[in-house]
Amino acid sequence: MFKNNDIDSKFKAISSLLNKLKINASTYLDLGSGDGSLTQLIAKTVGAREYYCVDIDIKALKAASLKGCKIYNIDLDIEKLPFSDGFFDLVTAFNVIEHLRNPDNMLREVRRVLKKRGFFMLSTPNIASWYNRLLLLFGEPPLGIDLSTEWRYCYPFGVKSTISGHVRMYTLKALTRLLEHHGFKAIAYKGFPQIWKKTQPKGVLKLISVLDKLLSKYSKLAPNILILSMK
Repeated sequence: MFKNNDIDSKFKAISSLLNKLKINASTYLDLGSGDGSLTQLIAKTVGAREYYCVDIDIKALKAASLKGCKIYNIDLDIEKLPFSDGFFDLVTAFNVIEHLRNPDNMLREVRRVLKKRGFFMLSTPNIASWYNRLLLLFGEPPLGIDLSTEWRYCYPFGVKSTISGHVRMYTLKALTRLLEHHGFKAIAYKGFPQIWKKTQPKGVLKLISVLDKLLSKYSKLAPNILILSMK
């Protein structure tokens, strides 16, 4: 569920893990693919001959099909994936799990369709990020949690919350243990900074964004968690 303006910074973190571990994948599945822009980049990185996009947004899938993706309209909360057992070398789900009411359905299906020793990579916001820890210390709500479906909370420095649609949040430890519960072994993880989509960082916010880049080198403190696991 990536927006186009998120891709460059997130792909940098994703590709660094894939390249570091020299991961190749002939068959690749991207869950919550959106328009397939990131899917296409990753497919090239891992040398995928076939790559598949799953999303609930039909309009986004139509755009993905123009990029060479094989598309499937699936509700990951309740539906099974239309693939045979052990079909894929690599499955990804970027910024998807926090939107699901039943993440266990997706995780069970991912493990089913992955080959033995296949790879699963996912990302999600980190509720234990350095700035969320500071916000809670001063009585402010953490970022990434919807307090209302229509009202936006105003944080210090004029930053307003977004209506994210997130229904659950994770720490690095919690997400790792959830993956273990579903039969995955985490083999690498990485943090990456906050994406400023609607607020252009200036003044104090610019300093915060610089600090964010530095602290994001520590995965437990980073605003976003990226985990690579193996079946």
